[in-house]
Amino acid sequence: MKITKIILKGYNQFKDVEIDLTYPKGHEKEGKPLDKICIIGQSGSGKTSLLRLIKWFVSFARDIGKNIDLPLPPENAVKMDFQLSDFHYRISNIAKGNYLKYHLSNEINKETFFKALEKYYEETKPLLFNFPTELLTRKKAPEVEEVDPLEELEKIRKKEFYLTNLEPQSKIDFAYEDLKETWDYILKDIILYRSHEAFYDYTMGKAVLEKGEKSDKYKKLAAESKKWLDQRSNPLEIMAKKCLDPLLFKLGLKVKMEIDRPESIINLSFIELKTLAGQYVPRDFWSTGTWHLIQTVIPLYQLKPQNAIILIDEPERSLHPDVQKDIIETYVKLAPECQFFFVTHSPIIVSAFEPWEIVELKFDDEHKYVFRELYYEGENRVDNYKYFPEYLRWDSILMRIFRLDEEGGKKRLSALEEVSELDIRISKLKEKGKLKSPEGKKLVDRYLELNEKLDWCVGKDE
Repeated sequence: MKITKIILKGYNQFKDVEIDLTYPKGHEKEGKPLDKICIIGQSGSGKTSLLRLIKWFVSFARDIGKNIDLPLPPENAVKMDFQLSDFHYRISNIAKGNYLKYHLSNEINKETFFKALEKYYEETKPLLFNFPTELLTRKKAPEVEEVDPLEELEKIRKKEFYLTNLEPQSKIDFAYEDLKETWDYILKDIILYRSHEAFYDYTMGKAVLEKGEKSDKYKKLAAESKKWLDQRSNPLEIMAKKCLDPLLFKLGLKVKMEIDRPESIINLSFIELKTLAGQYVPRDFWSTGTWHLIQTVIPLYQLKPQNAIILIDEPERSLHPDVQKDIIETYVKLAPECQFFFVTHSPIIVSAFEPWEIVELKFDDEHKYVFRELYYEGENRVDNYKYFPEYLRWDSILMRIFRLDEEGGKKRLSALEEVSELDIRISKLKEKGKLKSPEGKKLVDRYLELNEKLDWCVGKDE
């Protein structure tokens, strides 16, 4: 299921906005739903509200005003067009009771459609991922009380039935406060594997202390452990190698595989990290950028969603530019059959998108209502677009797409004015043959000093 159009009429700052989310004419995917969308715009233009409306319509949740932090819109103020296989249909809101309503064309057989829809909802879990900006302010990971390690291992092993029977969740939503069950669902194969691994490691160590390595108890445990490990692959090791470690390398980190008693044992419900030099890094000391990567990448890698809608607000948050430039490609590769919606203020993030994938929300001249700024003139064709972010320098994206009138801060602008004045004065002295006078040398030195600060390449002889 993917969204092909969003229509907003008389809701908040959206007076009359229609957002086409299909590939333009001339594209190899012409008319099909966009695979990824980048939403940009001025502060307060409704970017995050748009994500929340999508969350509402996709999940059919009736908790708008609570976990969907939006005022209830007037009836039919919000409409979205969807495509599911060969079915094209519309959903609109009904103000009374927070309900949503399906609209089908006469050509669609209702019975066939609703059977296909029911099958989609049964087979596609999760069908929605929501990573809001509040992600980094929520409880970061499941917490376990510090108890005796063996008692904790027994507790985790007793949870095996609970973990293996966790029902697939229809949505993974990090807007909720309590994420314990969500993380159990995401990491259940890793938790189960590591709890068994830790149990054998701990009980074998205890048997050595009590009976020695030649005791029957130790030999039995060692044989059981070897058999169990030989029959299974380590899911954490696979995830680290294929996904996390290459991303964490730029942050000087990698996944900690070892289970140390007792510290690691009481933290089996989440992953641990260490520096590239091997030093353990407690979760309380993870950077916000590290948390951001961990909490967005792991769910997509672990659950491998198919045909889901994925919402990520500010994917650049707390990430260095050298990580930002690859992060969109990383997300899309983790869920290639899904539809992504990103909200960003970063030119580096924008550079990962084609022009028809960008939705810019812009206030009108009176700053009352919002409209969509189009990047093409005339017909919506691939060759009618004026901006191609993938080919632009990042500073060009700031100037052209984000429309920053100035190319720098106040000091830079002041220095540019001074350089312009110095250039005129130096030229006049040069015409009079007085460039090597004390005044001329002083002006040239100041000119060169400013050029260096402005990062211009000007030689002393120029």
